[in-house]
Amino acid sequence: MAESQMDMPRGRMIVRCLSPGCVHVALLEAKVLFGPARDWPTAGRSQRFRCVCGGRESRISYAGETAPVEAQPASDAIHLWA
Repeated sequence: MAESQMDMPRGRMIVRCLSPGCVHVALLEAKVLFGPARDWPTAGRSQRFRCVCGGRESRISYAGETAPVEAQPASDAIHLWA
């Protein structure tokens, strides 16, 4: 396995809308959506997702599979944007 693949985070992908005034966040299973870790979006700012508010700027971060989640976000808050 390549070194960059070993450094990839495992588990849940957190996508937060960055539109002013929007608080939508989605908790997604990256492996289910994107397959191998090498195909996962990189953490940081992204325009790959579109929020239900219409915003296309988001921030991606990752949490481990066993990381506790304080508030369960709506699963359909953010949809994939092609």
